[in-house]
Amino acid sequence: MNLSKFRRPLTSIATAALLWSLNACAWADLRISGSETLEPYFQDALNQFARGEGAGIPVKASYKGSLAGLKDLCRGQAAIVPSSSQMDAETMRLCRDAGIAYVELPIAFDAVVVIANPRLAALGELGMNDLKTIFSADNAGKIIRWQQLRPGLPDTPLSVVSLDPRSGTTGFFSSKVTGMSGFVRPDAKVTSDHSALIAMVAADPGAIGFVSMGALAESKAAVWRVPVNFGRGPVVASRDAVLNGSYAPLSRLLYIYASKAGLVDKDGQSRKFLKWVMERGAKLALYENFVPLIDQNYRDNASLLLAN
Repeated sequence: MNLSKFRRPLTSIATAALLWSLNACAWADLRISGSETLEPYFQDALNQFARGEGAGIPVKASYKGSLAGLKDLCRGQAAIVPSSSQMDAETMRLCRDAGIAYVELPIAFDAVVVIANPRLAALGELGMNDLKTIFSADNAGKIIRWQQLRPGLPDTPLSVVSLDPRSGTTGFFSSKVTGMSGFVRPDAKVTSDHSALIAMVAADPGAIGFVSMGALAESKAAVWRVPVNFGRGPVVASRDAVLNGSYAPLSRLLYIYASKAGLVDKDGQSRKFLKWVMERGAKLALYENFVPLIDQNYRDNASLLLAN
């Protein structure tokens, strides 16, 4: 994925997101709902904000998944939604039908890393077809031993670990790997927490799963980053692989969706907080182990906030 494509003004992205009629209300507090992937990013930002110009501003935050957060946005229950996936057409319709207008603000790059127990390092690499075989919901109860994946692999149990279907990470990964967004194997071990998933993979000799690169960088659990072969040789998820595009099928943008209702008052707290975030966008991304956009993108985001 090439960063140069983000040198254009981000107002074009906002236009594509479709800004509809506005529920004319603004909130005195910060109402946040969304991605568990972005929870550390937001919590760090909120803590820093509270030590300065955000002192005393009430915060209501819930990190229950991107899909749940975006639905809260469309119900008028959240003003700010961190999301690890782009809003889909169905959710756009929900917002449109409810008269909820919003802006879409890309904030960083991330990669979804395939991880396995270190005892599985003998696999060497996996291709996209291998991942489809492993993670497809159709193979629940069928592909249950590693030997079934490839001749020569050990005849040991294969254990799939997944984030839950409400997760934007699950939606992104499953759409890229199996073509069915948000579906997980019925026999998979499921958790809503990235750290818990990493620990589950580390504890199970036959386990394989997927997780945000940001969450993996913070973990001390022993897991193996599986090299993925997208057709041009194996690639291990990394900052460089995201920037040079070699990990492109499983790298992604992370977003903030902001309700225009929460931005309509120029003294509103949502606008103040998000402008503060954009002024520190690159530093926040780096600190949370994501890949920052270029500085101009954050300036364009800040201009977009002031224009709405």
